[in-house]
Amino acid sequence: MRKTKGTVVALSTVAALLATGGAAAAVAGSDASPVSADSSQTQAQTAKDRHDKAKKRHGKAKKRLAKHAPKADGAKALCKHAPKIDKRIDRVQNRLDGGLRTRGSIDRLEKRIENAKKAGHGVIADFLNDRLDDRRELKVRLKDREEGLKKVRAWCATQDDGKSEKNSSGESSDS
Repeated sequence: MRKTKGTVVALSTVAALLATGGAAAAVAGSDASPVSADSSQTQAQTAKDRHDKAKKRHGKAKKRLAKHAPKADGAKALCKHAPKIDKRIDRVQNRLDGGLRTRGSIDRLEKRIENAKKAGHGVIADFLNDRLDDRRELKVRLKDREEGLKKVRAWCATQDDGKSEKNSSGESSDS
């Protein structure tokens, strides 16, 4: 409870400083006396620090930037993660192709649209129709990604073959 009151007082101090250009005296409550501008600025800074820490805890902090630009194309990582990506695509496709009892399936959404129309909920049916269109487009995109992933896996296999052909001196056997 004490922290809440302190936060409210500190935020009201920040508001007072912003409103008067930094020369205002903040009032902490009915029994508090005016505070000098220096101490109110310190209070404002600590309130800002606490607010920033709370943002970080709750995932609302600014996104961090990379230290440098990419030096490669990320092929090694993509080759490493291709099986996981393939499993994820299969899992989503199975969900979309599932029956009426499968959450997230196209059939289930079509049934919900049918039920909404029967109940006279036109707005809901329109909203669900938009979601159905998105799911059908997702199905097409997943097929395209699966084809692209097959090409990536084939490319990765050729790169692995090249590494295994190296001799003990580190030179390629082609040279």
